[in-house]
Amino acid sequence: MHKLNRQGCLSFVLLSLFFAITCTTSCITTKKTIYFNDLKDDSLTYTPVPIVMDSITPYYEPTIQKNDVLAVTIQTIGQNETNTPITSNSAGSFSPLNGFLVDQKGYIELSLIGFIKVEGLTTTEARELIKQRAKEFWKEPVVNVRISNFDIYLLGDIGRVGTITSTSEKISIIDAITLSGDLNLTAKRDNILLIRTEGDQKKFVRFDIRSTKIFQSPYFYLKQRDIIYIEPRKDKVQSSGDGIFSRYLGYFTALVSVVSLMFAFRIIKN
Repeated sequence: MHKLNRQGCLSFVLLSLFFAITCTTSCITTKKTIYFNDLKDDSLTYTPVPIVMDSITPYYEPTIQKNDVLAVTIQTIGQNETNTPITSNSAGSFSPLNGFLVDQKGYIELSLIGFIKVEGLTTTEARELIKQRAKEFWKEPVVNVRISNFDIYLLGDIGRVGTITSTSEKISIIDAITLSGDLNLTAKRDNILLIRTEGDQKKFVRFDIRSTKIFQSPYFYLKQRDIIYIEPRKDKVQSSGDGIFSRYLGYFTALVSVVSLMFAFRIIKN
């Protein structure tokens, strides 16, 4: 009887150990990969209630910087001899190859209008400034200004490493991650690094995409030439290169679990 009790206890311990290892590994992996996991999950209720965040970061237009390439168009509508409206396009196009480079003094040079300082202005402010100057040469000018090289650089453990050229100036860090094909499962979601150049300074900002607090960060919306670095988890780093021990640690753990389970069943059977 004592032997049977000992075998039963041993079997129970081994089975508990096996399931504990399995469940713990599964839970940790899931928790590390879920976005916005601080939101309450009411998906199982019949009447899910939307969660509203009031204090999210506002969007501010990025300002024009040196080395930006501006796509500038000026369209005018005049009257010819037959009173038919005509349209002329005299100052550029939306193609980055035909844009206007902001020089090191913050100026661009437009046909007829000449030099205009645009550094530090938003594209809306630059459009109004150019429009006022264009009225000296064209009738009722319609002006459009856009940053052609609004580039975001993505590095690290992400779907597609490289450059994203945004067609919109309003792009968030989540937009950039989505456009790059999302983070890999082995990426650290709680330590996303943003590197921003402002004048002669470099700013380094950390994000945790697992939390909804990311929407409250003043750096949630990106600026041109921002760099986003996605750090890989330690288990991925250790499983590559010279980390041979860590690479096979998972296999060894699984093997031990299977052997333990077989041993436990053998004891129960006997």
